[in-house]
Amino acid sequence: MEQQFNFNNELSGKIALITGGTKGAGKAIAERLQKAGATVITTARNAPEVAVTDQHFAIADLSKAEDAQKLVSEVLSRYGRLIF
Repeated sequence: MEQQFNFNNELSGKIALITGGTKGAGKAIAERLQKAGATVITTARNAPEVAVTDQHFAIADLSKAEDAQKLVSEVLSRYGRLIF
């Protein structure tokens, strides 16, 4: 008998940070992780054209150390952890 895997909750309780998550592949990855049950945080240098209400978004240019630190602090403050 073949075992079925439920992709709808495989990441329940996990927190995912997706950089460049507002367009293209990053957006698709964020959507897939969310469908799998993860809490999704997306970041990009610019706000998305259309706000995604069930994801947390933070503007950050991760090529700048201060933006990266600000993002980490914001995620830890809001969620208490970050699991990769």
